[in-house]
Amino acid sequence: MDAASAVPFSSPPSLRVTLPVPNAGSLTGMGLPRGVTLIVGGGFHGKSTLLEALQVGVYDKVSGDGREGVVTDRMAVRAEDGRAVTSVDISPFIDHLPFGKRTGAFTTADASGSTSQA
Repeated sequence: MDAASAVPFSSPPSLRVTLPVPNAGSLTGMGLPRGVTLIVGGGFHGKSTLLEALQVGVYDKVSGDGREGVVTDRMAVRAEDGRAVTSVDISPFIDHLPFGKRTGAFTTADASGSTSQA
């Protein structure tokens, strides 16, 4: 996807926080509260991308790589990519995948994290 067709992220007002940034003023974005947070949504909606950004947010970043505003204290991701799923009905959680793929008897050798959870 090119940047022109991307949808900019906007934090829900209830999770919006502003943090001071040394030598740069402040940064406003979404703050996740401590505890258990579930990230849910349809296929190809950015759940894994968000989790990957949070996971690497504890490391130094290269200026301009798009992660400048990702700040992470500590976290654990419990959805794991790459699991085999065979003939499982995950349609109550995930359905209408791209290319018309249905999920009533879903099978894949390399499931995404959200599919593994379902």
